[in-house]
Amino acid sequence: MSTGKVAGAGTGSTARNVFRVTFSTSLSAIPTLEAWDDSTFATTAREIFTGTSVSSAVNGSSVPLLYATATTSATPASAWKPTSAAAGGALTNRLKGSTNYVNLSSVTPGAAENVMFNVGLEVPSDATVPSTTSLQHVLAVRYQYTGSAPALTWAFNDSSPGGGTEGTPVWSTFTSGGAGNTIKYGDITVTSTNVFITRPNTGTAQSGSCWVL
Repeated sequence: MSTGKVAGAGTGSTARNVFRVTFSTSLSAIPTLEAWDDSTFATTAREIFTGTSVSSAVNGSSVPLLYATATTSATPASAWKPTSAAAGGALTNRLKGSTNYVNLSSVTPGAAENVMFNVGLEVPSDATVPSTTSLQHVLAVRYQYTGSAPALTWAFNDSSPGGGTEGTPVWSTFTSGGAGNTIKYGDITVTSTNVFITRPNTGTAQSGSCWVL
């Protein structure tokens, strides 16, 4: 399994080449990116989905702290983080199960085609610490097909140690599922041996980096 720092990840990044999922066969609908409490894909009860008093004061009540944008077709704006959650799917959205999710493309992918996305995390000053159960979550790509089931290849633009950049991406594959890799959000200056995101004294802080470990 590949591990490393993800190039261009986090809030305020205009990168397109961040995360990528490739489908071996054609799909029958546009795939979506969702987030859930765990791999049963049944509940969204954790703090990352319900928000806190501070995050509610900043964004409005019950706005999820996790957000993502599809970069399959275009470069996102520098201020792509949405302050509110769109009902259902949108190309940029807060993530909460099947209530709020991201449409990963504007067209249905064909065989050997891929979708790309960026993801970020907002941490309020009253976030529960430690965050083992409050901010933990599972990302899921929902897809539809007819005929043979596609194989999915997950990859990230490997900034370190791979040397990937937005202009010259280095795609490193990683393993999904409970026994596979994990994605961790961090401050800009953290290293792979100590990934953390600092809880602010007031207001909210945004993830400035992302790691696949």
